[in-house]
Amino acid sequence: MPLKNKLEISNRLFIILIVFLVGLSTFWSFRVYEIYQQQSGDYPREITVEGEGKAYMTPDVAKINLGVSSEAKTSEAVVEANTKIMNAVMEAVRASDIPEEDIRTTGYYLNPKYEWNEKRGSYQDGYILDQNIEVKIRDFEQIGKLLSATTAAGANTVGGIQFVVDDAQKAKDEAREDAIAKAKEKAETIASQAGLKLGKVLNYYEYSDGYGSPMPYRDMAFSEESFGGESIGLAVPEIEPGLEEVSLTVNLTYRLK
Repeated sequence: MPLKNKLEISNRLFIILIVFLVGLSTFWSFRVYEIYQQQSGDYPREITVEGEGKAYMTPDVAKINLGVSSEAKTSEAVVEANTKIMNAVMEAVRASDIPEEDIRTTGYYLNPKYEWNEKRGSYQDGYILDQNIEVKIRDFEQIGKLLSATTAAGANTVGGIQFVVDDAQKAKDEAREDAIAKAKEKAETIASQAGLKLGKVLNYYEYSDGYGSPMPYRDMAFSEESFGGESIGLAVPEIEPGLEEVSLTVNLTYRLK
């Protein structure tokens, strides 16, 4: 190989070696600086704490699920029978001074009805129609009367009663204030014990649990007489809504100084 070519190859290898050494030196320079920062305590330090706040409120709305379940040999017959009874139930609801905006259809299910025996096996034997509504009641004294009137009108599926607060924002605000105060107190305690100080809040996150628990109709306590001492067709249950708890949890991330 000519001497000139050998020199060119040597120069290229030398340049590659120089570039490699410069890159390696740069990497270790940054790495040493990073380690120094960590050891000297100049790197950002953070702490995340959690606090749970609670507030209590009296429910002002009761949600009741009512429905009619019908069976017939044909789909036309079951629709006709179910509609007739459901219309009577709706009339009973409206007669209880429930506004239209507080009445909502929640289900309408038409399905084949199947039977089984050893001779025929599984076979269709008519149709089943289930129609359901949700009613909001704001006057709790009307709950028993509504249940009696609607069941007397033909409602044969009564799901349960759920007591809720129509506007729970105030209770959530109180629960949030309580949660933040507890989280801040926890952060201050940890920082003090570690010999540090709290800086600014870097991140905030919150989540809350649902509230309102259904009361099964079968578990209600019934009185011997109906409202006004007159029989409506069904004994009237005694309703006690109690208190609802709103729980809210927050996570706060602080910069430590």
